[in-house]
Amino acid sequence: MYNEVENRTITVFGEGAVKASPDTVHIVLTVQTRGMELQEIQQENAERMHKVISSLVGLGIPESAIQTIDYQIRPVNDYVNGEQVFRGYEVINTIRVTSNDLSKTGEVVDTAVKNGANQIGSIEFTVQNQEEFYQQALTLALHDAETKMVTIGSSLKLANRPIVMKVEEQHASQPVAFRAMAMADTVTPIESGTLTISASLLVKYRIV
Repeated sequence: MYNEVENRTITVFGEGAVKASPDTVHIVLTVQTRGMELQEIQQENAERMHKVISSLVGLGIPESAIQTIDYQIRPVNDYVNGEQVFRGYEVINTIRVTSNDLSKTGEVVDTAVKNGANQIGSIEFTVQNQEEFYQQALTLALHDAETKMVTIGSSLKLANRPIVMKVEEQHASQPVAFRAMAMADTVTPIESGTLTISASLLVKYRIV
């Protein structure tokens, strides 16, 4: 893709991508409770979350790998015939669990659900040295842009090789998180697969 304007420039879009095997999983789990008495549902929520965390520690997940990322208390209201009706309170407690043992991902999810978690926010597989893979993708993107520029220059029969004026890094795509629902009495199958780490560049050349 290119365009040629009055100041004699060529702008090309370069893309690069590398494959990586994930080595870390981040699991977001929530305990949500509702009721009319705020103290009671706070206590219920705390007890259920304590049970969830204790069960995960029992699987070998260190407490340092379990982080609270959200805690909310909010009223629950309905509208009946145009009027607001108070239905009680809702307490939401969300944690993020990080593990390097990907083979236990399904077991972690199932254990959390069996012990009180009632929402699975997301399951995201990542690589710890993602920056290294991204730099490789950037290099491939630059080579892609260079190849396109050479092709365009040859097609236009340019006498001289265009000179790089500007390189703009575009928004990088990240490994995509996915959701999973736990199933009772079985270990939920969750495959880490392969991550694609990509990069893209806009490179502007001056025609000389």
